[in-house]
Amino acid sequence: MVMQKNILVVDDEAELRDNLADLLKHEGFLVRTADSGRVGLHFFMAERFDVVLLDLIMPGLDGIETLQEMRKVNSQAKFIVMTAFGTINTAVQAIRKGASDYLSKPFRFDELVAVVRRSLEESHFEQRIQACDLDQTLASMANPIRRRIIEILSQSQSLRMTDISLKLGITDHTKTMFHLRILKEAGLLHQSDNKLYLLTTSGNNAFNLLCAFSSRTM
Repeated sequence: MVMQKNILVVDDEAELRDNLADLLKHEGFLVRTADSGRVGLHFFMAERFDVVLLDLIMPGLDGIETLQEMRKVNSQAKFIVMTAFGTINTAVQAIRKGASDYLSKPFRFDELVAVVRRSLEESHFEQRIQACDLDQTLASMANPIRRRIIEILSQSQSLRMTDISLKLGITDHTKTMFHLRILKEAGLLHQSDNKLYLLTTSGNNAFNLLCAFSSRTM
């Protein structure tokens, strides 16, 4: 029997909060909502949540502050930051603080569901890494989009950002740039003077490790 995943939605906008809850319940998730960071933190300390959707701008504890406090309680949960001020820098800051992904308002409900499911897949992947006791290099590749980028570059050697987006099937180039930047900061790829992205030696090693991991868990 598959256990239902538990999701906490923390947003001070009542209409959006309720709409998100209804949508996620329709998708089969268990959902609790909170109208502030402090209320959300109270729920988080009392229950186990697989994914937390956090509005970035809230009175009192904002999304980043709430995320940091929640991670002290349970660092295994996945955090998705929602913001109307979505820039690559804002998203990377959230990732550095412990978020697994971000959504820029306004967003489509299908995009929300995709991000939630991707975060759950990331969590499952990390659990398998721990179970197999593999190199922690894979931790930076837990996100399926970033794994796909590594695979694409291992096959194509070098590509421009627009070509990577095309192969990923992503129309939002900001999203592609975000994942490329995360991989670049992790030292898994670099960008040449003519704007081509290539795997570094660490990136190639990570790809080989990923292949070995995939064959080991089949």
